[in-house]
Amino acid sequence: MQGSARRRPFPAAAPGSPQPSGPLYAGRHGAAKNEDTSKTSPFHLDLWFYFTLQNWVLDFGRPIAMIILPLEWFPLNKPSAGDYFHMAYNVITPFLLLKLIERSPKTLPRSMVYVSIITFVMGASIHLVGDSVNHRLIFSGYQHHLSVRENPIIRNLKPETLIDSFELLYYYDEYLGHSMWYIPFFLILFIYFTGCFTPDEDESRMPVSALLLTGPSSLYYWYLVTEGQIFILYIFTFFAMMALVMHQKRKGLVLDSNGLFLFYSFIITLVLIAVWVVWLWNDKTLRKKYPGVIYIPEPWAFYTLHMSNLHAAKEKFKECFSLYDKSHKGKIRATDLLAVMRCLGVSPTPAEAQRHLHLHKIERGAELDFSTFLNIMYRQMKQEEPQKEILTALAMIDREKRGLISAAELRAKLTRLGEKLSEEEVDDLLKEAKIGPNGTIKYEEFTRTVCLPAVDY
Repeated sequence: MQGSARRRPFPAAAPGSPQPSGPLYAGRHGAAKNEDTSKTSPFHLDLWFYFTLQNWVLDFGRPIAMIILPLEWFPLNKPSAGDYFHMAYNVITPFLLLKLIERSPKTLPRSMVYVSIITFVMGASIHLVGDSVNHRLIFSGYQHHLSVRENPIIRNLKPETLIDSFELLYYYDEYLGHSMWYIPFFLILFIYFTGCFTPDEDESRMPVSALLLTGPSSLYYWYLVTEGQIFILYIFTFFAMMALVMHQKRKGLVLDSNGLFLFYSFIITLVLIAVWVVWLWNDKTLRKKYPGVIYIPEPWAFYTLHMSNLHAAKEKFKECFSLYDKSHKGKIRATDLLAVMRCLGVSPTPAEAQRHLHLHKIERGAELDFSTFLNIMYRQMKQEEPQKEILTALAMIDREKRGLISAAELRAKLTRLGEKLSEEEVDDLLKEAKIGPNGTIKYEEFTRTVCLPAVDY
């Protein structure tokens, strides 16, 4: 009875016959499997294409979908289009990562892969909630380039403990969610990368399809690193890849087409990040938001700071321009230029308006189109920026708010503060000012005079 209950052992395999498979034998990822470095894998065009496509559509496209699609379709108290995109991303991305691991010709640590996938899904889900609320705040005036407490719609909340709640939400979204999302993501890519080596140099070539995908893939990783603020994680992963490549090269192994695709994507990403940082290096507002040693602004912070304001301003310009476009030809009369510009909040003098027309070789009785008008508005606004700064500084001296300051006090400020002027330079400036009998100057008129462009403007 006892003997019949025992499990019979498998008979020994005949010479040359295949080893039987079953629960007592190590499977594909089992610990008993011997490594075969001669096995290689062709370029996974289908997986890499789907992976890149869904990254762009479901991750990068999330906030764009929320901006483009009508708000009436997705009430603020219901999931938005971006939320559905995020849900799809949280399902499709781990599935594609698992398929990549399955196709690796090498044995990869199954337990580490599974734990990483589980953590990835959890982190991306945390981020889903925080990001959903965060994007709804944008419709209420939330500004990404400012911190939570500095945002106009947040700083006046009562009671003030509500601000702490929003900071906690920001922490879950930007720190905890991102960490649990991105660390497993890069870890899985690195684990897969460890299996992308071959002794055959003929296999170490990228097909045309891989070359075509490298650009979109690199650009997405740039977006991921900058928007997720994970440069340190990315650069450590990249250094680990470089170290592994050099180590395997000593063994006579080189990267296969999949490894080259991933490695080159990371290299191009580093170049794109460097260009991005250099371009925005002197942006004072973004510098204030990112004060640390590693200065890498988020693309959406840049958008809310600059591009959205430009788009809104352009629409406002277009609306005012259309009011004076009597013939509906997309043009206004040159004689209406001054009125349209002042309607939009700038303060050109009649002489300045005439100089703008002269610069564009437009006669006073002629017409100008919208693109020319935009160019004129841009020049006028850039011209008035230093004028506003000077007015603000002089208004601080005018404690009685009469619009007047003494010539002696103005001379003292110009020769002692900031970029100090010489006495001769101050004399030349004061010649342009109309000094009253009591030694005072109307500083608004003085500022407008000294900020006038040169005659050949």
